[in-house]
Amino acid sequence: MLKTYLKIAWRNITRHLLYSAVNILGLALGICACVVIFLIVRYEFSFDRFLPNRDRIYRIVGENVNERGEKSFINSVYNDLAGFETQVPGFAAKVGYYWFGQSIAVPDDKGKLQNFDNRVPDSYQPAAILTKSSYFDIFHYDWLAGDASALDRPFQVVLTESRARQYFGDIPLESIIGRQIIYADSLKVNVGGIVRDWTNRSDFAYTDFVSLSSATHSFLKKRIPTEDWSSLQPHGSQAFVLLDKGVTPEQVNARFASYIANLHYKHGSVKMYLQPLTAAHFSEAFHVEDDGDNWRKPYMPTLYILMGVAGFILLLASINFVNLSTAQSIQRAKEIGVRKVLGSGKGKIMGQFLTETLLLTLIAAVLSSSLVNPVLWLFKDYVPQGVLYHPFGLTNLAFLASVVALTTVLSGFYPARVLASYLPVITLKGNAQGPRANLRKALIVFQFVISLVFIIGSIVIAKQIRYMRNADKGFNTDAVITLTHWGPPPQAKLQVLADRIRNIPGVDKVILQSHAPMGFAQMTSSFFYVDKDTVQTEAGVEIGNDEYIPFYQMRLVAGRNMLHGDSVMEVVINETMARSMGFRHAREAIGRQLSAPGPNGTKTYTIAGVVADFSMESFHNAIKPAVIMKWPDFIEGAAVKLSPGIKTPAQVKGVLTRMEAEWKKIYPDQDFQYSFLNESITWLFAQEENTVWLATVAMCITIFISCMGLFGLAMFSAERRIKEIGIRKVLGARVGQIVLLLNRDFVILVGLALVIASPIAWYFSRQWLQDFAYRTSVSWWVFVLAGAGALVVALLTVSYQALRAARANPVNSLRTE
Repeated sequence: MLKTYLKIAWRNITRHLLYSAVNILGLALGICACVVIFLIVRYEFSFDRFLPNRDRIYRIVGENVNERGEKSFINSVYNDLAGFETQVPGFAAKVGYYWFGQSIAVPDDKGKLQNFDNRVPDSYQPAAILTKSSYFDIFHYDWLAGDASALDRPFQVVLTESRARQYFGDIPLESIIGRQIIYADSLKVNVGGIVRDWTNRSDFAYTDFVSLSSATHSFLKKRIPTEDWSSLQPHGSQAFVLLDKGVTPEQVNARFASYIANLHYKHGSVKMYLQPLTAAHFSEAFHVEDDGDNWRKPYMPTLYILMGVAGFILLLASINFVNLSTAQSIQRAKEIGVRKVLGSGKGKIMGQFLTETLLLTLIAAVLSSSLVNPVLWLFKDYVPQGVLYHPFGLTNLAFLASVVALTTVLSGFYPARVLASYLPVITLKGNAQGPRANLRKALIVFQFVISLVFIIGSIVIAKQIRYMRNADKGFNTDAVITLTHWGPPPQAKLQVLADRIRNIPGVDKVILQSHAPMGFAQMTSSFFYVDKDTVQTEAGVEIGNDEYIPFYQMRLVAGRNMLHGDSVMEVVINETMARSMGFRHAREAIGRQLSAPGPNGTKTYTIAGVVADFSMESFHNAIKPAVIMKWPDFIEGAAVKLSPGIKTPAQVKGVLTRMEAEWKKIYPDQDFQYSFLNESITWLFAQEENTVWLATVAMCITIFISCMGLFGLAMFSAERRIKEIGIRKVLGARVGQIVLLLNRDFVILVGLALVIASPIAWYFSRQWLQDFAYRTSVSWWVFVLAGAGALVVALLTVSYQALRAARANPVNSLRTE
């Protein structure tokens, strides 16, 4: 029987090629989208799930609410909260570690130094960390040589096998033990152990584990003075614990709260808690400037949206199939009548049509499987690099089979039930009317509601991105190139580099700085204003000299710029900082004094001027207090402003080539790293760019599938009204009048979809925009534009069938009367 079903199904598919091709294409598109989204979601949820005891491994994170009520996520322990790692019970193991993104050099057999990159591949994350032997009690590795006790001694390092081979070549691992590695130009350590590389996905794929005591016994002591947690700082360190068996996170969180309460912590409201290891990949605060983690983190709501999009696309493809099937049902009514007269029951007829649906779905699945890798390549800039598709992988085959089964049921059950319910007495007379029109129209409305929601959402997101690009950021970003040196404070060399670059034709100005006013890299510090009472303010710090403000063309609203000279103890603050100090007018802050802890102790600075507020972070965050000051110890790079005459790509490339040549003279062992400030700021909008891409792709897919559904309904409508159209033409109706008659119903359906979709899209757009401190509005024209676009696309789709029906010879449609 199945063989007969398949034979009949194949004949019907080949007999109605247009119908079959449209159905297969719609289903293939829906299934392909589901597979791609499945691969992305599975990839993101696979990180760090291979570790033993992963359910007991937690990172200590927190939340800080400052005096202004601003909330921020902290990814490590504040140093003045240290102590609970020893005073709070419940930990089987605990460790803190520091990122150590310094230069790496290894002497060969002849004593010549070879330099290596200190970055995890495909990441901005340092490959080296400073830690203790307890790290390996939490993160399990297989030991190939040496043991974890090496990290209990200063000037020791443990390497992964691949890193050891990279440094020392293919020699016996035992021979590598004791070999020397030099970090940060002068920190000399010896290899004390080698571990096997992890082969699974992890956010903690470090390769160099330097003993923490190396820091406290070297020049790094200024940065890391102790081996306990009193040296930990957010943005530069992490803290992990392995819970005792039977201990719950809730119990430890309560002990944290009690410990902090007993400290009477005064600098805002701090809450520390345990974050599961597998949740670190999806940190609660997804904004990079908030959490300070160096690994790529997906935004969990985006993954949920992706899963929802996959479901909607598959549902729309199934609805499209239903519409096309019911549109063709009148053509197959007589076939059903004949088969029923010959003895076929309702169950057999349903089985036949479900088999036909299954065959179409299988063909669509094979086509979609061949499209997955090209789609991943096409959107490689938006898809994580580790996402791969193996068509014959068991997990992929199982997912594809489940999608095929679900699609067959969703798409085939209703048409099969409708076709099987036809009465042979009616169908053999040619009076079959097909399924009820209301259901078909409701399905079309539903499809266009989904499409319009995506259209409106895409327009709103694009409008917000355009707003962020064009908004006044409080400083000038045009033709600015930033250079960064990774390593120990190199002020002398950087000054020489700046002087040489300043003499390059095409360069207008050069300044030394820590970082640009706006970007991912930001520095904060506590400042104290002493008047009647001590007022503490957490402020962003911009490191630069008296050239910083005129270079970025910041606007002074009160006072003056700081004076020239490194010994001048003056600062310039922004308007928000002045208000946080309690001043109603910026001029009132001039001459007041701020004290701040620095690398050489606490010092007092005089406020020389106040600049207009400028953006430091993304538009998700309100402008915060900021202080521009001279801290030479934190100078890490330079900013170069090109001359106004440098406009063409060839001219810019020529200047960059000369800059690289000067860089190599100063730093021969370090790659020339530069970025255009405008592009760096654009990276702050990467999440929004990805979201608008997702919405646009979803919009295109849903519109395409919805239009195929319209095509099916138009085909059904033209077929059902063919005699009416013939009579109207005989009575003198013109082609335009008939086209207008057939299109009118579809215009009403799209209009109804717009009425339903508008409040839904408005609500979700407003919710999305609430995450921005500075945002655009959901304008009325967005809905008009979306509705007009959907209407044009719908009319173009329907007009083909309408024109075809209107231009048909009425003799052919009326000859049976």
